[in-house]
Amino acid sequence: MKENETFYSIPWEDLPPTHYVDNRIFCDQKIFDIEQRAIFSKVWKFVCCESELAGTNDFRTTTVAGVPLLIVRGPDAKIRAMVNSCSHRGVKLVEEPAGNARKFECLFHRWTYDARGRCIDIPREEGYACVKIDKAQCGLKQVRCESTRGLVFVNLDDDAAPLEDYLAGCLSVFDDVFGQVELEVFHFHEQVLDTDWKHWQETNMELYHEYLHVLNRKTGMIDPAYFNRTWHAFENGHMAVDPLIIQYEKMQGGASREQHTLPGLKPNEFRLLDIFPDVMLNCRASVLRIDTQIPLAAGKTLVQFRGLGVKGEPEQMRRQRIRDHAEFWGPFGRNLPEDALATERQKETMGKASKYSLMAREENRLTQDDFPVREFYRQWERLTGLRAASASMLPE
Repeated sequence: MKENETFYSIPWEDLPPTHYVDNRIFCDQKIFDIEQRAIFSKVWKFVCCESELAGTNDFRTTTVAGVPLLIVRGPDAKIRAMVNSCSHRGVKLVEEPAGNARKFECLFHRWTYDARGRCIDIPREEGYACVKIDKAQCGLKQVRCESTRGLVFVNLDDDAAPLEDYLAGCLSVFDDVFGQVELEVFHFHEQVLDTDWKHWQETNMELYHEYLHVLNRKTGMIDPAYFNRTWHAFENGHMAVDPLIIQYEKMQGGASREQHTLPGLKPNEFRLLDIFPDVMLNCRASVLRIDTQIPLAAGKTLVQFRGLGVKGEPEQMRRQRIRDHAEFWGPFGRNLPEDALATERQKETMGKASKYSLMAREENRLTQDDFPVREFYRQWERLTGLRAASASMLPE
């Protein structure tokens, strides 16, 4: 076997370079590092829902482009994002994923910060008088943070356009849901997968993969209308597909979700929106699921899953939403483990037996067209300066 030899039979040289990608983009650490700098440190990144920061001094921690962040609702009710790193020696300030705290104390030298990120205590502060450093100069670095429709986004780039400009109207797909009632997160879990973040995002875009899912085949793909929905592209790489009415009663033990459909939706309606680079909003009548990712390395990704329902609803209704969510999307549901299995098996061959990945389905932008995946990689190319088909720099 020759060095770097791969095995394939498709005549890749005869295809348009927009219709396949070089699999090195999924496993090359240098490309991963470029993505972190050129994409994740430049775009608006969903980090949590406002309902997860419902009370004064509630906080969540996360990581964006390798930078640890602390998201806090302060005593003034404003949600702020700040770098989760002590201004003194850079120690990570808060380790917990979520909680409530009036102040944050560094374990190393006990520098302390309030919920606005201001430094409020430096032990023996007089020792810094010789260099004229005082507490007022030592607050946590603030990061741009904006909310819309109960969703909280951050951006590490101080010069980036406002959030609404970046979203380019894509959340209008769910305006009749967000505008009817207040939603809250009732489920959160996360999972580290041995797959590249782009592979996971592809499962949220290309619906040709729904042949993988037994429940999807039995409740959605049995309807001829399933195959005739249109994909819609927004600026900045965001994508949405036309809704569909799901026949939940067609699966064994299944039942219609008509009685607890979220306000704003038709009974048993399915909707899907992808926000570039890594967010998916997926609604199955009674539950809204939001995925987001924290890329850890080339071929390793932390995926976070949220389930949303109506705030303040009766307990019986909430229990039903939890069951509906768990059936498809819980950690022991049907669809998520199937997606995880497929994407991790995919990762095993990247850059080894498999040199390229095919994205060549064309069906006039209908349901199982690869159009959304191709659009994703065009936006990826614009931001990274790389050609997806060759894993090389784009010409000037």
